[in-house]
Amino acid sequence: MAGFGPVDGSSNLPRATSHLDINKAYLHAFQNVLKMQLACGCETVRRGLKLENCFSDGSFHAEAGKRKISVFIPVYEGSDLLGPLLERLVNDEYVDKEIFVAVDKPNREFFEIVKRYNGKVHFLLSNERKGKVEALNNAVAISSGEILVFLDADVKIGNMEGFLETVVEEMADTDILDFKKKILRDSFISRMVNYEYAGSNFASYLYSKLVGKCFGVGGTAFAIRRNVFKEVGGFSRVISEDLDLAVKILLKNRKFKYTEKVEVYTKAPSNWKSWLKQRKRWGIGTGLWIKGYWRKLVRYIAKYPHVALPCAIVLFPTVIPLLFSYICSAFLKVQLQNLVPSVLAAQLSFPLPQVIPDSLLSIIFTGLTNFFLGFLAFSFVFYAVSRRFDFRFNFAEFLVYYFVYQPIAALVLFVGILRAFIFQNHELDWKV
Repeated sequence: MAGFGPVDGSSNLPRATSHLDINKAYLHAFQNVLKMQLACGCETVRRGLKLENCFSDGSFHAEAGKRKISVFIPVYEGSDLLGPLLERLVNDEYVDKEIFVAVDKPNREFFEIVKRYNGKVHFLLSNERKGKVEALNNAVAISSGEILVFLDADVKIGNMEGFLETVVEEMADTDILDFKKKILRDSFISRMVNYEYAGSNFASYLYSKLVGKCFGVGGTAFAIRRNVFKEVGGFSRVISEDLDLAVKILLKNRKFKYTEKVEVYTKAPSNWKSWLKQRKRWGIGTGLWIKGYWRKLVRYIAKYPHVALPCAIVLFPTVIPLLFSYICSAFLKVQLQNLVPSVLAAQLSFPLPQVIPDSLLSIIFTGLTNFFLGFLAFSFVFYAVSRRFDFRFNFAEFLVYYFVYQPIAALVLFVGILRAFIFQNHELDWKV
């Protein structure tokens, strides 16, 4: 069953598209398509949500022993990868499925996708920006699948057969399933983000194997049981709805699993301005998440330090050598920047003049510590992690990531977290 219509019941299609810059000829042609589809019939309200101009081709039938799966894709205006994504899902051989695309303020190109997949996909349109949380919660409310799969609109499914079948199989022994996520390497930014994703996949893998629970899940692509989603009240109206959902599931003592059998690719921001907006939102969202759950998070981390510590090291590698240098100089009282001159003076039997101030020597030593200890150690770690999870590793790229990109990304994240604790109002290009 598939359909098309506004989720808020506030307007019919011509009104929903009135804000778009669409010429009259195009709009008239699109309305003709709707009229033909309306002749096929109409389905309306489920659970109090009105769907106007909704129709079905009746092509989905349950197979014996198969669990129905519902796929949800939120869209704001449009996405270049949405068409190929729907093509993969529609042509997936898993029969008992339903696909929902919830879009806020659709652009002109989006209606071409509607025409192409109408009758095969549910399109839930809104002429207002209602936000990802409301769009997904509304779509779930009118769905009927036992397993819910959430995919971002800029996702590409990996080269695998039976995507939905594999999801169902992997969900057999868990309540929430985190997919393996990789980056489409099409820019300098994406090559940097590639190493972040290598670290996050490693963290999810460790929590899955050693604990079977986790306080975070990548909202880009994951699956969850319907009854568990309802038990925790669905997505909360917060900035980081994926982290919030994961914590609520953790507090219910539900099972978490990471799978490498289900692989998806996602796009990194196309420019530094978009990257900064994204990281600002992530930082503030993470800060509000910590602010709301910090007591429970501290207890959980203290309970599993053998997992939390290596995950933190991989996610924030640049911080560790700085801590090591501080421990050497402050706690162990070892002023290593003075060691070399002392050794040379002893060998030469006369003191060497101090031509470089201690403060500058300390800075130089910290830099050398980062390079020789931190960089070499983490190069090995990330090389091993990349090999294990089939990520690309390049020594020169990692050098830039380690010394330039990662410190900046960590700083932006920490500033966002601090802002969440200090300020009440947050100016974000994001609808909660």
